[in-house]
Amino acid sequence: MTTSRAESQNSQYNRRRSNTAQSILRPTPVVPLKYGDFKILNSWVHDTKDDTRETHSVIFNQSWWPGVSEGDLLRVKGSNSDDPDFAFLFIVLKDDGCSKPQLQISIPKPIAETFRLRNNSEVTVTKVDKHTCCAEYVEFVFQDQYLGRNEMWRLGKDLVGQCIYTDQQITFVGNIAAKIQNIYIDGKPVSSACVTSSTKAIYRSLSAKMTIFIQVCRELWEFSGDGERYYEKIVHSFLPALFSKWREAGTNHTVTIVLISRVFYEESEIAYAAGPLRQDDYGKWYKDFFKVITDLEVIHKWKPTLVSLKDSFWDFQRDILLTHHYHQSTLDAATIGPPAQVRLIGRISFAHDGPVLEAINLALNPTETHYIDRSLSLTGTTMILITPGTGYFRVSKDLLRLTTTRLLDQGFVIDLVSLAKPPLHSSPVFSFRSAEPKQENDGKYGPQTMDPLWGIVDEGISAEQKTFWWEPFWVSVTFWDKQMDLPFRPDRFIGRAKMHQIQMLGLLELDVLSSIEVPFLPEPPEPPSSTPPQDLLEDAPPSQQDADRFDIGIFALRPESKMNIARDSIASSTSNSTTGMTYRNTDKRNSHRNSVMLGRIDPIEESPKRVHVDLPPEDPASKGRGVVTFSGVSKSPSQSSMMSLRSNLSANSSSKTATGTQTTPTRPSLASKLAPSWLFNPFRSGPSEPQTSPVSASASAMSHTPTPTKEKLAPKSTPRTSSPIRMPAASKPAVAQVSHSPLVHHSPLPMAIRNAPTTRTSTGRTFEDDSLMPHRPSYVRRSPVWTPPRDEATFGKRRSAASIHAPIFLSSSPGVICNPSQPHSSVPHSESSLARRWQHQFPQVLTKHEIKWKAMVIPLCLPLTVEHFPTTAELESLYDVFSYDFVVDPGEMRSFLVKPPVVRGNTDDLRRAWALAVMRGMAAVRLAQGFQFVLGRPAKGDEAEQRMALRRTKSLLTEEELPKPIGASIVLQSPDGPVYLSMTNEIHRISYTGEAIQVRRYLRRMPPSKPFLYQCLMWPKLGGGYTELSTQFETHGLENYGWNRLDMLVAGYEHNFNESLRYWRTRFIVIPSAELPVHATGANGENLDDEETRILGIEKLAEQFTKLRWQPAEEKAAHPAPPVRLLPTTLGPALSVRDASLMDQLDQIHAAGPLRKKVKSEREIGDMSLAAIAKAMREEDGVPIKDYHWHRSRYPNSFIGYDLVSWFVREFRDVSTRSQATEWAVKLYEQGLFEHCRGYHSFLDGHYYYRLKGEYSVAMTPKGWFRRYTTDDPPRGSYYPGSVARPKNPSPRRHKKRIILSQSMVIDIDPSKKSDQAESVILHHDIIHNPGTAFHFELQWIGTTARCIEDLIRQWGRTIDRYGLKLVEAYVTQISDIRERNAFQSCFPMRLAVPPPIVMDIEKRVPEGTQTTHYFEYAILKKFGYIVDVEAASLYPEQVDVIYSYRRSPYKYSQFVHRSGMGFVQVLGGSQGFVFLTNRLMGSGRMAKNKDARPAAVAEQIRIELHRFVSDKKTLLDFYEDELAVIRQYQSPEEPPPLAI
Repeated sequence: MTTSRAESQNSQYNRRRSNTAQSILRPTPVVPLKYGDFKILNSWVHDTKDDTRETHSVIFNQSWWPGVSEGDLLRVKGSNSDDPDFAFLFIVLKDDGCSKPQLQISIPKPIAETFRLRNNSEVTVTKVDKHTCCAEYVEFVFQDQYLGRNEMWRLGKDLVGQCIYTDQQITFVGNIAAKIQNIYIDGKPVSSACVTSSTKAIYRSLSAKMTIFIQVCRELWEFSGDGERYYEKIVHSFLPALFSKWREAGTNHTVTIVLISRVFYEESEIAYAAGPLRQDDYGKWYKDFFKVITDLEVIHKWKPTLVSLKDSFWDFQRDILLTHHYHQSTLDAATIGPPAQVRLIGRISFAHDGPVLEAINLALNPTETHYIDRSLSLTGTTMILITPGTGYFRVSKDLLRLTTTRLLDQGFVIDLVSLAKPPLHSSPVFSFRSAEPKQENDGKYGPQTMDPLWGIVDEGISAEQKTFWWEPFWVSVTFWDKQMDLPFRPDRFIGRAKMHQIQMLGLLELDVLSSIEVPFLPEPPEPPSSTPPQDLLEDAPPSQQDADRFDIGIFALRPESKMNIARDSIASSTSNSTTGMTYRNTDKRNSHRNSVMLGRIDPIEESPKRVHVDLPPEDPASKGRGVVTFSGVSKSPSQSSMMSLRSNLSANSSSKTATGTQTTPTRPSLASKLAPSWLFNPFRSGPSEPQTSPVSASASAMSHTPTPTKEKLAPKSTPRTSSPIRMPAASKPAVAQVSHSPLVHHSPLPMAIRNAPTTRTSTGRTFEDDSLMPHRPSYVRRSPVWTPPRDEATFGKRRSAASIHAPIFLSSSPGVICNPSQPHSSVPHSESSLARRWQHQFPQVLTKHEIKWKAMVIPLCLPLTVEHFPTTAELESLYDVFSYDFVVDPGEMRSFLVKPPVVRGNTDDLRRAWALAVMRGMAAVRLAQGFQFVLGRPAKGDEAEQRMALRRTKSLLTEEELPKPIGASIVLQSPDGPVYLSMTNEIHRISYTGEAIQVRRYLRRMPPSKPFLYQCLMWPKLGGGYTELSTQFETHGLENYGWNRLDMLVAGYEHNFNESLRYWRTRFIVIPSAELPVHATGANGENLDDEETRILGIEKLAEQFTKLRWQPAEEKAAHPAPPVRLLPTTLGPALSVRDASLMDQLDQIHAAGPLRKKVKSEREIGDMSLAAIAKAMREEDGVPIKDYHWHRSRYPNSFIGYDLVSWFVREFRDVSTRSQATEWAVKLYEQGLFEHCRGYHSFLDGHYYYRLKGEYSVAMTPKGWFRRYTTDDPPRGSYYPGSVARPKNPSPRRHKKRIILSQSMVIDIDPSKKSDQAESVILHHDIIHNPGTAFHFELQWIGTTARCIEDLIRQWGRTIDRYGLKLVEAYVTQISDIRERNAFQSCFPMRLAVPPPIVMDIEKRVPEGTQTTHYFEYAILKKFGYIVDVEAASLYPEQVDVIYSYRRSPYKYSQFVHRSGMGFVQVLGGSQGFVFLTNRLMGSGRMAKNKDARPAAVAEQIRIELHRFVSDKKTLLDFYEDELAVIRQYQSPEEPPPLAI
């Protein structure tokens, strides 16, 4: 390395040479540094307390290393570090000279701590190339916050151009938002890198909503190969491992655990098994059972949960097979008569028949409306499904299609945990029954119509049903097969086929193993080519080398392979390992088997199969066609099972489709010689049968089944008698032949895979030719259905470029049924294009046998970007286009969702700036709804990519119009060029034309999806048994979303949210807390009591509302909004509307507002006498003087302090502010003009009652305070009993007065302007407030930063806390409707052991203003610390129509909330009593004072207290007696009739 002159000035003793004139004047040429140049410097460490940008960056004194220039990238490594990659990067800033000459390099403390650098230590600084240090992926983790997709986009944009390092805390909007967990370059983790515009961000949440489904099926109680039962694997190994991983990662997930099960019933049992019986595609009757173990709980100590889970496993069969029917019969006994003897009926299903998709859809219902009751401390949702099966499930086709659409819309993946060993077929896989899709000629839906899952089929009864296989790309599979004594080793062979019943018979002692043979698997097909390779078409049998090579190719573990076929996880070695049983010499193998088996035990027949493979017809053309002839006839079943598939399958397909077409024999391929016929027979995951179909035992054919009569049809084949699989001409299963075998008497009937006929009439094409070498497309290019497991980053990248762009939406080719035992490496275009929604989630390739801990511990959020974009041909033919535009007119745009841009320039510049701001807002709200930015494809494409690009340019979309951005952070840097956003079946193109913003929506034509009606039995967490649940699954796609309206809202031409916009909303209530308030003092230092303190607290909250109110600048200058005023009362919500004086005040608030100054205000208060002021107060538009009512006390001819101050400001020229007016009022009070009604206070500006004194007092016209709407009221003391709601008016709309009891406004929640966007929410709040009940407000927003809302709520909570008030997050809808949104949540019923007494004329026996409906129920709740939240709609007077702007539907029952905020109760009335619901919205973070308290434990305690009380007859009777005594004591002004109960 060269040493420059400037460097040589620094001698070894750190003394600079003197600056003589000669040395100063001579210019010293500075040699620029080359990559790799390094220097050892002395480092300091500085603190980052003062929050400036400079203190967070590295301070570098450039004079110590001449040649360094601004913008260079330097790597800093501690001299004591052994790892060369353990270093951080920084970019050299502009050299402004260093204030401390002796400083060489100073490192911020957080970086020094991460990289273990000490103060005054040596570091090596090296110049590096920026291009080699650009981060490809950055992984962020965050906790206890809701990070919206709009925030993720802006957070990523903020980091572009910065150097980052692992474990770095990232601040956003003034708060620590996330931590960097990993940085990847070319798939390798690094410790530091530069963020560029193409860096992709991955977001993982430590606080997510987790749903764990545990499948309870017959296998659960069986033993796995290592001697452990499957349910023990769940409770003893998997869940404890998962929970300990959560603990290590410090997660705070909200967890729901549900047991799911299906029970089948015989025809004879249906009448007895009453309830929600359903029938599956195979005609079998079943019921589905769900039991909730934990319900939305944050749990850190899991032991009690695991114990309760184990108890549930023990009780499960009894509960659903016996106890459930006992409950049913006892319920029927009330109507039918005494219950008959309870019977034990039904059988729990096998794993493959479980209600898996149904469970997923039940969990999708609440997440689909995640924007309602939005938690501000949770981000992300994930589901884990634990099954003892292998990942194979039989499902309904309609439900599979619906589930796929819903999961794509919501954008998350299911984690499947299989407790079995990886099966010998691809997993997970679904099978469904369906007719062949119809051929559509109009091309409306494109080639997708030929797809078995998405295609349109004949619904008629005559349509022939077939079984299709489909591999879900939205399931990530993990095989949990932990054996402590046998850790995984690549060279150890472990048998993976279940042989449960053989093991249970104890036959293994008789050495059956040596006779069980599994035939070779076929060779994987070569990539498609136009001409078949010659060596694949030879007729000779496979040689020894071919077979060996084939085995190694299939079974050997290839570490570098990226194909995640399940077989890779446990290799079978072809050396002298345990597979040595499968000898190559077939004769030797036969003799060995016969010697073992003959005369020792009865032969074992496989369980019966329904094999739908027809025999070829008896015609000369097909005789012997395509049959492999082996030299030397052998009786080996493996050889006979290697018989070519063509002998049956292709003959069948050609006879169906190509009737009359001349067929020519085709030579067989190598794969056909090695392809066993069992591949096309049913494979199963049931425990009671082998998992790979043929466990062929010798001679089983001879002893059990006669030789098929049509053997002559295949004269050249090996003798049929040795075949392990019967192929009868009829498609009936041969049950009778083996009915005595104990292997099969209770195994489920396996599903048959019929081969589908090809839909073309090609000559001489056979089944395997199609699968090996797809023909050139005539109608449509067909892609193979079988897909590799989709757990790696590339998802569908392995396909050839040609198939990437094929306009196909297929998951299988017509005529080729997906075979899960023979997966292909190519992925159908339809699935890869849909699965690419998750493409940018995986920086590293995952393999199938890995346990996906990361996904289950820190779930991923949907990426912001996607690369898939349909071709122009697809856009033209398969999409409908809708477009609209709106003019950008900065003068008219008053948007609270967009920050007005600050621009200096002409009108065009202003318009461009506004267009950019609005387009960013439009993109942000689309991201929030689940859209992703479409990126341009990487430039390193192959020729096919370029050809596609050329083909595109000749059509509607020009080269300029294609998606170009390389990363989300450079989208919308300028308004030029369109931006594309895509979702499952929708693409939006937003562009600016120079005057207007244009939106073009491409909507994919899809067959309409029908809602799926579903009934099941649900046992909620707080339930006492199974209750029926009916629900409906449907997609809530965005096809009919009001995009036009939303864009108008963003632009500022619209100002109100509409229900169709799916805006985020959350309701809060302010309630008196259990703790007494810290006593406050009034303005003059006077002490206030508890009630007055709480009213003051609510007024402080109203002041906060006023302070944050947002108005457009011009409107604010011209007409500033009046301050928020709340009206206190002591009446309940329903009775307050009868208070005349309160309603007058309400009308005044809805009018222009009391503080508007009179235009001709001539009076001056300083010139007026007390008498003149008193006279002016009594004038028509003076101070409202009337009768007021507070806590059963009347205050006649009084006025409110607040009204007097407002009147002073409005009326007098020399009073301009409320504080001035208050000063004048205090003077007048002291001069004796008026007095406080109760004599407690001097004058205070607030809700305090005053009256004029002595000579100034004149009685006003008397008005009843409580008789506002009494014209049609029934007379008091009528015959309506006290606990029954009054009947509604038969003509509800007649003479109804509308009373609006809430106000709404836009508030700016970022007054300090920390955020880079407008942060506004719409606030709805009550106007009337009773300090003894709840005060409500609701926040609604779209695209606002949730962290700003969270900070605001915390600030408000702290403000009112000292006034004895508590801020609680509450459900938007009434609690009795909770089950409609979340099937796993349910209210706990609390029936009253003794119905409350009915007191006639109760209205006359209680003080005026008391709520008499449900009088005793209200009294019980009051006793236990509950306060009114919302009154039932039926309790309001019939003559009024009460409107709250934030309530969508009236409440059927009155709702109460506990003072702790942890529980809600609704009053059903009568013996029905109450329903209770735990407030799951109250996270532990919100319990500000007691951080250790578990909210769920508090809620459980208050529930048990109330339940114990209402269930105890004696206690209830005593309580009723006490309440009746209170009623008897009350003396009414008018004499009531004698008390009658």
